Amino acid sequence: MTLAAVLAALLALGVVARGVGFLPAMGCVDALAMLVSGQPPLAQGGAVLAVLLGVAPSLFLSRYQADTTPEGQQAALPPFLALGLMVLLLLAGSRVQAGQFPAGLCIGVAGLVSVACRRGMVWQWAGLLTCAQGVLLSAVMAQQVMAFVAGVLGGLVVLALGALCAHRVLPRRVRSQPRGKKAQ
Repeated sequence: MTLAAVLAALLALGVVARGVGFLPAMGCVDALAMLVSGQPPLAQGGAVLAVLLGVAPSLFLSRYQADTTPEGQQAALPPFLALGLMVLLLLAGSRVQAGQFPAGLCIGVAGLVSVACRRGMVWQWAGLLTCAQGVLLSAVMAQQVMAFVAGVLGGLVVLALGALCAHRVLPRRVRSQPRGKKAQ
């Protein structure tokens, strides 16, 4: 497992703890991990898609106001639950000669923890995109073309449906008008 894959797993934990703000960094590090350890055509396609899945939601959400869904009493358990599952998966993977596969699986688990433990639509969208990036990383590192295709389709569907939901639910940012002009 490369250092980039380990960093991608840690950034996935950041998505669980802090949300969509970590997606661009995770997408870029995930793309780097794919380029370092995958076969060229599959790794290049996966890297492009990982950057797209990481950067596009942040750019899209910059046009809207923040999601105001109350989180309620939030315990510190979900990030630690994800971290514990990641460590167990990495240890189990190192014993079974599958040193590269658990990084993507850890990213997917972190995304599932975000979906299960967060109530906001944007948080859950970030969690599902994190899961898609984990599937892509696993498929590229294991050189599984069918899993890669499933990850691509799943990631693009989640990206499109999440954008449509955000467009429907979130209010747009209000642009400030110049002081001398009145709204007509």
